Amino acid sequence: MGFFKKGHILVLLINIVVACIILFVIGYIVLQRLDKYTNHGYYIAVPELRGLTPNEAEPFAKDKNLQIVIVDSIYDNNAKPGTIVEQFPSPNSRVKNNRAIQLTINANAPEKIIFPNLRNMPFRQSLQRLRSLGLNVGRIEYVPSNFRNLVLDFKHEGQTLEPNSIIQKGETVDIVLGNGNTSNDQVAIPLLLGKTLQEAKTILLQSFLNFGEIIPDETIKTDAEQLSAIIYQQEPAHEENITMKMGGDITLYLTIDKEKIMALDSLSIEEQQP
Repeated sequence: MGFFKKGHILVLLINIVVACIILFVIGYIVLQRLDKYTNHGYYIAVPELRGLTPNEAEPFAKDKNLQIVIVDSIYDNNAKPGTIVEQFPSPNSRVKNNRAIQLTINANAPEKIIFPNLRNMPFRQSLQRLRSLGLNVGRIEYVPSNFRNLVLDFKHEGQTLEPNSIIQKGETVDIVLGNGNTSNDQVAIPLLLGKTLQEAKTILLQSFLNFGEIIPDETIKTDAEQLSAIIYQQEPAHEENITMKMGGDITLYLTIDKEKIMALDSLSIEEQQP
């Protein structure tokens, strides 16, 4: 009797082992097929599509087994109309097979807006409104008025810009201000050395002054270099107790020369020492 009990137990153990082996084999086969189906562990490097049109980008995407889908459009005057200006995921990102690459296209023309009535508004408030509308601020001009620095008018390409006029985003608008009918029309000359053009523009507007001539040195070859360049000289120069007329122009000299920039840093340190 004990012999048969032991025989039954042995058979049961063998069956359990066989069942485990069969389950392991089946699981292994299923996982292998799933890996093959889902390309587990296989990634594709996203190609660089910016600067191409969607039609030009499509063959590059297909070659990588990727899809492209246009999700948005913006206007960038530095890019060709109809070309890709943004993509997600970014170039060289690792993605799975058949992933959709989301594209933002540069519109053929900038968005148009209705210019609001910003007259009789303080200058700084009008600056904020213009920027929120996507417009650039050009020059400021002073005319006789009892109200100093009150916005009296706007100009676009030399012509008066009336309220409710249609204008494109990204355009440049000049501001006409009242001079207060006072002899006290002088402002301090700001220090612009070591600043970029964009930084200098902000400082000049806050000081009620304008860009004059922009003079790049021989180290600047492209527009991109000019945007990142540093101001190493200005005319008139910044000096204590020296002023100039509101709305006046300051000439700016630009460089990317490291020695000139280092000289500015040394000058700044010397000025800070007692």
